[in-house]
Amino acid sequence: MNAEGKPMRSLYFRLWTNESTFTQKGGGTKISHVTVNGKSASFTVHETKLKVDLPSPLPDGRMADISLRFDTRIPQIAAPFGYQSGTSSLGVWYPVLAVYDKNTGWSLPPTTSFGEPYFSETANYDVTLHLPKKLVSIAAGTETRRTTSGKEQAVTYRAGRVRDFAVAISDDLAHESRRAGNAMVNVYYRRDYANRADKALDLASKSLKYYSKIYGQYPYHELDIVDAPLVAGTEFSTLTFINLDSTPDYLFDSVVPHEVAHQWWWVQVGSNQFKNPWLDESLATYSEWLFSGDSATRFPTPVKPSVPLGSPVSAFPDDNTYQQVVYLYGAQTYRALSEKIGKKTLLKGLKNYASKYRYRISTPEDLIRTLSKTAGKNLRPFFEAHGVRLQKNHH
Repeated sequence: MNAEGKPMRSLYFRLWTNESTFTQKGGGTKISHVTVNGKSASFTVHETKLKVDLPSPLPDGRMADISLRFDTRIPQIAAPFGYQSGTSSLGVWYPVLAVYDKNTGWSLPPTTSFGEPYFSETANYDVTLHLPKKLVSIAAGTETRRTTSGKEQAVTYRAGRVRDFAVAISDDLAHESRRAGNAMVNVYYRRDYANRADKALDLASKSLKYYSKIYGQYPYHELDIVDAPLVAGTEFSTLTFINLDSTPDYLFDSVVPHEVAHQWWWVQVGSNQFKNPWLDESLATYSEWLFSGDSATRFPTPVKPSVPLGSPVSAFPDDNTYQQVVYLYGAQTYRALSEKIGKKTLLKGLKNYASKYRYRISTPEDLIRTLSKTAGKNLRPFFEAHGVRLQKNHH
């Protein structure tokens, strides 16, 4: 649907599998054919950008049916996109429609060696996987149908109002489940790490219930935690990859609630993760502190940011600086705000923010306006003093 107020002549998709990290290992996506409303359309691919030229301009308010035929190769690498230890972790395996903004046009940020460039609107997915019967599949949303024929199986998933559609496919993952409020929490794990699975299930179900209470009910039916050989954790809609093997204990207690918090800050309330990485990461880190009950005392030594908090990913010289500023200093900023306006007021403001921008894309101005309204005072100066650059006249 074109909702941009003017005719559109072309569309952009992101092919995140074409990041050099993946292509160097033999991964990537090739597009072979594109149709728009049943007619062949010309297209060009440049690294992670796919441009589709519409056969005729799409008027405002009209819909177009776009079909892409593509082939994605999975590299031997860890999540969010790769095959390792018997599991294919597919966080970013298909072409995603880029985000269009009336003021700035198509959002096509470059890829990054750290942080996450992924950025998308919410969408509804109806996906059928055709697989050998011996494989286990886990995907966003809920399984609605499964049929088998000989050695093959077809599994259908439906996911409504999600940012992305991640899939994990494995030949040997065990699982355990627990109900948390309205949702079922599932942990899928390599059998050697069953002891960690119990702990992950406990942390995930308790943090899901806690965030539902303070930020508003988790709106999906399931949350899947999938054991994958990556650094620590990476979040997608209703599905999170977490390393149950090598994540050290002290970090494990933080990683699980942090990734669950992203189901609010990124999945429900979307943001431009390249341009404003602090919007979701600082909040997910502070949420994890709140869940642990030590938000007033954790990391008591103030971080002195060498790069302003509100900077894009590209402004950070390395991953360590990025982590220190966006995660730690960002969470410390929320702690300082809690001391300034009161924890109760801050949580009420965040709940209002989650409610107002659920399934939408928010900006720093949206967050600060909502928190200011709840607190009854202008919080712009506070955030500006903490390194967040704001647009002058944002209505």
